Amino acid sequence: MYPELLSIGMNTCIHCGSFGFRSSLLCFHCEEALFRTAFNRLEFFTEVKCVPCLSLFRWQRDRNRILNRLSLALKGQQQQRAWKYYAERFLEEWLKSEFPGVSAVLVPCPAINGVKDHSYWFAESLSKLTGIPMRTALRRVDVKEQKRLTRRERQSSIETKFVLSESASEKFSHVYFVDDIITTGTTIQAAQFHLKKLGHVKAISLIIRE
Repeated sequence: MYPELLSIGMNTCIHCGSFGFRSSLLCFHCEEALFRTAFNRLEFFTEVKCVPCLSLFRWQRDRNRILNRLSLALKGQQQQRAWKYYAERFLEEWLKSEFPGVSAVLVPCPAINGVKDHSYWFAESLSKLTGIPMRTALRRVDVKEQKRLTRRERQSSIETKFVLSESASEKFSHVYFVDDIITTGTTIQAAQFHLKKLGHVKAISLIIRE
């Protein structure tokens, strides 16, 4: 059994299992190790599929077990407190690289079943910290869930599809599409196709995967 699954609801570090549990879901030492090994300071701002992207961590799957476990533990609907913490850390770096657009909006990646999940909590936390409004401007109409596809299948998949919500008509200078992880860029490319009708699209993620 994975430690990140066992620790959920037990107030223990998702990596080492110690009881020095913090808002990050990690103990002090594991949190320090995470930022030392995976913090994306030099490439916080990059481009994926021609979409500008801002990401706090860079994920090298076989090199950072803490980030592997964190990415899994943050999934779902129960980690609002942790997302608030990571949104605060994200904002610290965001303000160093650019000032969010004056007329901007945050759009979370919609869940398959329409529930409020990790992307929603990340976007909501950023909205509360910055004052940038959040809109659920996209609706998902996938044939398959992306997490069930391999990396190669994601790169060739045309099955990540969105439609604009009927109420999404307001124009903005910047539209920030918010997701937890950027892998191949297929999802943000599909989102940009629709969101560009509302304004200049950028992507925000906690993690970008190499």
